[in-house]
Amino acid sequence: MRHRLAGLCAGLLAALSPALAGSVMADNPLARLRGTVEMRTNDTLVMRPYGGGTITAYMNPKTRMLIANASVVRDIKPESYLSVLSAPGEPVEGVVIYSPSERGFEAGRQPWDTKPGATLTAGWVVTRDGRDPVRVRLHNPEGDTQFDLSANTPTTQIGPGEKALLVPGAHVVVFARTDGSGLLNADTIVVGRQRARPAL
Repeated sequence: MRHRLAGLCAGLLAALSPALAGSVMADNPLARLRGTVEMRTNDTLVMRPYGGGTITAYMNPKTRMLIANASVVRDIKPESYLSVLSAPGEPVEGVVIYSPSERGFEAGRQPWDTKPGATLTAGWVVTRDGRDPVRVRLHNPEGDTQFDLSANTPTTQIGPGEKALLVPGAHVVVFARTDGSGLLNADTIVVGRQRARPAL
């Protein structure tokens, strides 16, 4: 009987774990912080948000490092995986082309916090036509979306990076959550090389 109860408890905990994890994630949403690197010491990153002040974020063995290199719209290929940052009635704010290892990053269409009404749409290029603008149609689990991208649309290419790239002045986007002690823990850090500014 005791063994049966233990087994039932273990099964109940296993069933509840995803729900509990989802509740914790919902109570502690991911923040996206944008700015430049002020300094880095081991696993501590001090950044200066574009709005001023400083923020300290902490890295851990699970923190994913990505690098953003300057690119151009014509680098988009028919098989590319992209994210497009846009807002209604405005030109596209920026495009990110992802390396094969990062395909699937933020797939879908979701509100983004760069400005009121902004959205990030990420997916696989299924059609590509024209030169200026380049017309692309992206596919993701939510369906297809078409964009007209002018030749001067800010564009970067993102791939795996390393902490050594976190040098003073580099542009960064930090995806982070606050832990129970009030510390900001970085889930993902995207750092621009040679002044490139990630469109995220």
